[in-house]
Amino acid sequence: MTAPRERVFAAWTRPEIAATFLGPEDVTVPEVQMDVRTGGSYRITMLRPDGERWLVTGVYREVVAPERLSMTWRWQEDDPADEYDSLLTLEFNAFGGETEVVLTHAQLASVESRDRHEGGWSAILDQLAKIDLGS
Repeated sequence: MTAPRERVFAAWTRPEIAATFLGPEDVTVPEVQMDVRTGGSYRITMLRPDGERWLVTGVYREVVAPERLSMTWRWQEDDPADEYDSLLTLEFNAFGGETEVVLTHAQLASVESRDRHEGGWSAILDQLAKIDLGS
């Protein structure tokens, strides 16, 4: 990304910015709550065009500004027994005025879940790259 890592890190930790890119493709994000600190929690509501709501919650395991975020990732399911925590880690590597974002989503329940998340994260990172974060 053509922005300093401090600004890219801020995009992932400021709800008003995160809401502009966290919904993949035609999914909007009407609500983002974040308590960005180790042990703090977050809650993201995504809205599909058909009105279906997706809710993801988690707890920050590691917050090292502006270098790294690590958090649990849990989708709310119709049956709470189907819910599980996966682990999302974001690393922000500075290269002059640009930033490399390394996103790792581990401990997913299945290959199908991994593939769906890969597509979603690719779309989200593409949207993030289009935002003017300044230089």
